[in-house]
Amino acid sequence: MSAAPIVEPCVCSDVFVTGAGPLTFMGDNLRLTLFVSQRSYDGSPENAVVTKLVGSRSDMLKIAAAILRGCNARSMPIDKVVENFMEFLEAPAERH
Repeated sequence: MSAAPIVEPCVCSDVFVTGAGPLTFMGDNLRLTLFVSQRSYDGSPENAVVTKLVGSRSDMLKIAAAILRGCNARSMPIDKVVENFMEFLEAPAERH
């Protein structure tokens, strides 16, 4: 990811999510659909889409690596984080 400063020219609201749907591949890009689990009007469980992220496979992998690195920064050495991420990427398709 770029070392350029992050600017927010207009207010962007935070989006709370509890899960992600299957990836949608669109040529060289992919779409990640994020949802929040909730109860529908009849009380049954449902997953309501709250946002969709679209980006290149390369950029999405960088974002995923940054999330993993950030989540493990305090509890795990960086080489172990990289090892875990590579394990994730090489896992069978049904795991991600």
